[in-house]
Amino acid sequence: MFAIDPSNADEFFSKLGKVMALPRETITILNTNFPRQVKAANHWRAQIDAAFNNQNLGGQLSTLISHIDHNTVNQLSLTADLIESRISSKIVSDQELNAILADFGELIKAIDESDLSSSLKNYLTRELTDLQFHIKDYGVSGALPILKQAESMMGHVLVDPEYKSFLTNHDLGKRLLENLNAAAALLTIALQLPQLGTIFSVFIK
Repeated sequence: MFAIDPSNADEFFSKLGKVMALPRETITILNTNFPRQVKAANHWRAQIDAAFNNQNLGGQLSTLISHIDHNTVNQLSLTADLIESRISSKIVSDQELNAILADFGELIKAIDESDLSSSLKNYLTRELTDLQFHIKDYGVSGALPILKQAESMMGHVLVDPEYKSFLTNHDLGKRLLENLNAAAALLTIALQLPQLGTIFSVFIK
């Protein structure tokens, strides 16, 4: 789920920090939607915090799990069900995510081999690489960082005439727009949000 390269320490610690933040984010959701459940959540949060605080980063995962008792697992399952009942989200499958990643990977390669200006190539490569990173991070961070990156790329048309022309007049630009719309449609359905793909089209008219 985390897709971490064992030799990449920065990626490991970056994702570990995100995982450690999940209990706090979960409590925030509970406080908004089920405030009477926050007190009951203190038990599983204390157990998880203790597990991370006592974990030797060079140790085995089994030592982390040893701090998590069955009661904590049961409470987390109940919390997940409560949140699911209110938010009505769905999980995007690995197959769907890999298809999106493949599309953007092919697009980056095509952009690199194109005759676009260096400045536009640099912008597109940087932003699409960031987008790929967020897609790979979906198992930890969810859909919102991906959607925010896609929204940022669409909003850039307001300040960059060359980029706007690229999206509307160049084959690779139209392909990028199609890929962004497809990713946004999949992820907004997962989050039960308004269809951002439709909203994106407004930016380039």
